[in-house]
Amino acid sequence: MAATLPRQQLVTTALHVNHIKSATRQAAAAGAHEGWRRTEVAGGVSRGCHTKACFATQASQAWTERRVSLDVSLVSANTKTVTVTFADNTSSTYPFVWLRENCQCSSCFQNDAIARLFLLDDLDVHIQPKELQVKDGCLRVTWSDGHVSVFTGKWLSRRAFTPEARTAQRTWFMLPKVLWGTDFEVPYSKYSTVMHDDRALLEWLVVLEKYGVTVVEEAPTRVGAINDFIERLGFLKPTHYGKHFFCFLFSSPRRDYEIVTQVTPNNLAYTGARLGLHTDLPYCEYPPGTTWLHCIRQHQGKGGENDLTDGFHAAEILRERHRHHFETLVNTPIYFQDQGYALYAFDKITQKMAISLDHLGKVCRIHMSSQSRDSILDLDDSGVIKFYEALKAYNDVLREFSVCVKTKPGDILIIDNTRVLHGRTPFDPKTSEGPRIIHNAYIDLDDLRSKRRILQERLANDLSQGELGFD
Repeated sequence: MAATLPRQQLVTTALHVNHIKSATRQAAAAGAHEGWRRTEVAGGVSRGCHTKACFATQASQAWTERRVSLDVSLVSANTKTVTVTFADNTSSTYPFVWLRENCQCSSCFQNDAIARLFLLDDLDVHIQPKELQVKDGCLRVTWSDGHVSVFTGKWLSRRAFTPEARTAQRTWFMLPKVLWGTDFEVPYSKYSTVMHDDRALLEWLVVLEKYGVTVVEEAPTRVGAINDFIERLGFLKPTHYGKHFFCFLFSSPRRDYEIVTQVTPNNLAYTGARLGLHTDLPYCEYPPGTTWLHCIRQHQGKGGENDLTDGFHAAEILRERHRHHFETLVNTPIYFQDQGYALYAFDKITQKMAISLDHLGKVCRIHMSSQSRDSILDLDDSGVIKFYEALKAYNDVLREFSVCVKTKPGDILIIDNTRVLHGRTPFDPKTSEGPRIIHNAYIDLDDLRSKRRILQERLANDLSQGELGFD
């Protein structure tokens, strides 16, 4: 379970937060260690600001500090596995079937493509070695069919089946989350800095991945500035509302890529109505990983603020307080639908759980939207009542721990759409001196995590001989 974030102030110029810098330095330095790509290591949970946003706990730090040789020094085997002891006296056990499938010779593995040539069609799951040797610090395996595989200690160590190595891989894939509630203050960074400084960009990516929401301020107040930022990270995710981007525009003549308030709008976002806490596009089979809201012009009167709440935190609170309601939302499929016409006629329908869990039982994704949740339910009448009781209980917790932010022109609010729900307080467009213009775009989390890993590796390679110089 992730940790709950205590009160903290993270408003910065270039995320000049020493604990974030320390974390990035630690991760990048780990990337240079002995060719260890899977640098993000964590022993389980973050403890709010007291971890200094570090990726590593005591268990995982041992991995980043292993600067001694990882040569293979000793092997012992049974009928299905071999235990490899390294020069630093650590060890791991490797099944023969796994070693055979992952042979690194040029006949079995294509290094440039980073892909196996050896196929499952040719794998004998009961394969046995004819001989095991330690040679030049490597494990050399001669198989029963005469094929020879050679594995370096470094390669084996990176793929160890120990708890520490498995945790390291999980965190390299996805950073541990820091959960937050009403004391949370949304972290800010500067557009010009994250656009031009890779170190600042890495720090920003770390914050977004761990906390699920940030604001990038002082962006140009023009439609398209958000695209420039996203294209620094990956690719815009198109939707049926727009190929590249769209914006919400109220009480203003129509222009390219702008949507005007209509008498019969095809989305509540194009009105001044209150929007409940929700995740975007739950009616898509693959909803966007992050939601970007660029304030070009804000409503000047009352309303127009963004409600924000950590859905993972609220789910854990619900699990603690009302486990039966939590189980209902984990196990009850919900239809979400969006129907209408934008770039083309559409009728999107999916069926999802409000709360999804991963293989470890941790909350991994939220699907919530009163606006687009269908009235059709695949339940009997008693199941409907049970579902509504659970949904209402969860919504109450979401509201209880929500925070509110009103963006100003030039602010880009970035939200992890798998985790953080957002809403909007109502406003009357007629009471403002000008239209409220919010440019909305999406990019998937796999692009952002990929960029984070690339920057970690690159910064470590560039600066592996000393301090990374973030301070």
